[in-house]
Amino acid sequence: STSLERRLRMSCAQALLAFSAGRSAGCGTAAGSLVEVSPTLAIGVCEEGILRVVRAPSDAKAALLARESLMVVPTFPSTTPRYTVTREGPATTVMTTSTLKATIDMASEHITFYDVASGTKLTADFAHRFVPTTDPALGNASSYVLSQSWQLAPDEGLYGGGQYQNGYVGFEGMPIEMVQYNTEAVVPFFASTRGYGILWDNNAWSHLNPPEGAPLNFSKSPSGALVASFTPTVSGDHAVFADLCAGFGCGSIKGGVLSLRVVDSSSGAVRRVQEWDRLANLPDSISGKARGLRAGVRYELQLVGTTSAEKVFVVPPSKSTTIRSKLGKLIDYYFAFAGPAAPSPLDGAISGYRNITGAAHLYGRWAYGFWQCKEHYKSQAELLAAAARFREERIPLDAIVQDWLYWGSLGWGPQWDPASYPDPAALVAQLREAHHLKLMVSVWSKFDRKTSFYKAMAADGCLLNGSNYYDAWSSAARERFYSFSKAAHFAIGVESLWLDATEPENFPNRDQRCAGPSGSGNADFNSYSLQTTRAIADGLRRDFGDSQGRRVFSLTRSAFAGQQRTGATLWSGDISGAWDALRRQVAASLNYAASGMPYWSEDIGGFFRPDGQHTDRGYAALLTRWFQFGVFTPIFRVHGTNGNTELWEFGAQTQRHIVQSAIRLRYRLLPYIYSGFHRVAAEGYTMQRALAFDFPESARARTTADAFMFGPALLVAPLVSNATSRSVHLPPTPGAWRGFYDGQPYAAGDVTASPAIDEVALYARAGSLVLLGPDLQHADEKPADPLEVRVYDGADASFTLYEDDGVSAADATGGASSGSATIRIAWDDAAETLTVGARAGSFPGMLAARTLHLVRVAPGRGVGVAPAATPDRVVAYSGAKLVVSLRTKRVR
Repeated sequence: STSLERRLRMSCAQALLAFSAGRSAGCGTAAGSLVEVSPTLAIGVCEEGILRVVRAPSDAKAALLARESLMVVPTFPSTTPRYTVTREGPATTVMTTSTLKATIDMASEHITFYDVASGTKLTADFAHRFVPTTDPALGNASSYVLSQSWQLAPDEGLYGGGQYQNGYVGFEGMPIEMVQYNTEAVVPFFASTRGYGILWDNNAWSHLNPPEGAPLNFSKSPSGALVASFTPTVSGDHAVFADLCAGFGCGSIKGGVLSLRVVDSSSGAVRRVQEWDRLANLPDSISGKARGLRAGVRYELQLVGTTSAEKVFVVPPSKSTTIRSKLGKLIDYYFAFAGPAAPSPLDGAISGYRNITGAAHLYGRWAYGFWQCKEHYKSQAELLAAAARFREERIPLDAIVQDWLYWGSLGWGPQWDPASYPDPAALVAQLREAHHLKLMVSVWSKFDRKTSFYKAMAADGCLLNGSNYYDAWSSAARERFYSFSKAAHFAIGVESLWLDATEPENFPNRDQRCAGPSGSGNADFNSYSLQTTRAIADGLRRDFGDSQGRRVFSLTRSAFAGQQRTGATLWSGDISGAWDALRRQVAASLNYAASGMPYWSEDIGGFFRPDGQHTDRGYAALLTRWFQFGVFTPIFRVHGTNGNTELWEFGAQTQRHIVQSAIRLRYRLLPYIYSGFHRVAAEGYTMQRALAFDFPESARARTTADAFMFGPALLVAPLVSNATSRSVHLPPTPGAWRGFYDGQPYAAGDVTASPAIDEVALYARAGSLVLLGPDLQHADEKPADPLEVRVYDGADASFTLYEDDGVSAADATGGASSGSATIRIAWDDAAETLTVGARAGSFPGMLAARTLHLVRVAPGRGVGVAPAATPDRVVAYSGAKLVVSLRTKRVR
């Protein structure tokens, strides 16, 4: 179109000027929404439960009004809430909304936040600092190192910050280096079990809880280990932070070894803090915890590995948390608190984050099925043969992926080598029409210098630092980047893109100018992925609003705050095919979800796989257990190198175990999953939930890193070692837990799970409902009829089934533009009745009548993956309310 051509003709230099004239972040900019507390402190009132706090060395009000935010959604806030400002004597100013109260000490300008309903103190900020520095990207222009601290309660858990490979959940008191890296992703939002969240609006390289004081002094022991002694001054859990290099890029891509152990000099007891054993992509820094150290006792920290450490710190327990950024002109953070109406404290904090940065829309139903990927299909014929074999083997599948190198000798870029892919449009059509499969294609943010893509970007200054990576902060460069895939992929029906290396890899933005709001690749360091996923989302929603743009999906290797609104799912990067890598992915996924980011994926089986993977029985067990974890992650996708990843390559037995225990289960759970992710879009809910979401009062639950809730009903405890059993902590809950595979009741506490190779350690919470559909070969093969409703008694329960056509554009409330329908199902435990409510809403193609198989779960009844052979009741449902008795004399 003419308008597109005009946008493409805009140079990247012009785009930079256009950006600088852009809209500032909205909260506090509307009339009556800003309180200028002092020349150095201004507070914007965004919503009843959200305040924006801005500090600056001078004229904080002007700094707030002028600042451009990348992470905040442009439409936030939509209204200005009512609030009051009063003085309590000469020393205190009080700001109050219906939900939140903030008291400001006028001498120190410290702010204390309270829940209005209960009067409970939530936290207080203090100890902010501006330390002068310079920015090499802007000719050593003056800037600041910024930091802000907040108080923590003794029983408080703090989650989020993005995805990290340290294997822990809960980062209170733990130092974390917040910089993008292959396998680590930065989202500077933190949610507290006290119900509040803090969004740190800074794009630069940052640290959570940066260690203070001197690092340990090491000496070499006779065994070759580096040893340092220390004596705690307080008792409790101590964090250990190993900074492996002064800059970046010293982490090991393959084969790194790093062992951090704390040894009690009096008893000889060993506490393992980190054991990184030849896993891929060791980050440039890593943290851990030495639990239960005692004051006055001498300990030795032993460091063994092929990677040396620049600095190692031992950090004592802390009653505060601090965020520090390397560059910035002002401190700018949002404080969000939803109050008692939220489903849980963490849910309330995350709903505030989504209000500020944008909702995560509901994907097409197909996206919640199984994804097949490998490195890489080498031709059109090979990819089509694999698709056909999946259907012949009756392995359910919804999407297949073309990884890199499809460009052949043409050069790195979004173009098909005609020698290997003679008709890409026919490839897409055949996948769709013959096999009911969507195609995703890998695209990078860099281009071979011989390609037309590179030449077009270079000619107009749209590359970073003369590199072959495009400047994602430039609107003109984003438009060009999208236009390349529009022609090569979307125009022929490719459904989605796999956006690789969006950190960007090797940081070509470091110490260089960019077209971002600061003009500095340093100050905007962490936000490249947000801008790249934005490029694709903006283009698709504009140009393909009736097809791929209806519910945009992208896969990407990096993330930043606000990226959920672009339809992007993070995958955890190039990880190893090893048990310890699996364990770390569980923790990484949970912290990422607690960052307000609901969509996550991984390379099931690991990307870097061992030689002989197809015949190695140990690896077959790992792959099976990894699939069983993947069932309960938002996006269910296999990927790997060093051989084919198709299940039949691993033998009939392994294929059968994986299909039965994982893929079949995923498809049967689709009514439960799809309804849950509608809540994500409509309510700010989170489906993959660290136990701290639902059991914040439990100290054990707050630190559990290897088990989680999937939706409201299911507790998942994946096997993450080569053992045949594991301990599972079942948190206190009204009623009892029940085993998914045996129906037996389990009291709260520690139990030992020994799942067979074709089973998962899976428990349902008393007072919950699990909805299961029929067996499927793909998500849209047929409606969810019959619908099996499993009732886990012991407490009242409810669940709302959500349905739509699976493809229509999502509207502002998370529904489909063509309409949707909901059915609320409720269990009354005292009356032993199940009420199936009247259906609300409709949509074209809706199933008007269906059969419900109702099962009250008991030992050996309503268990496992297969449909219940003899439901307690079989009822016909046509949209009118039903009340069904499920009274039984069975022993519970």
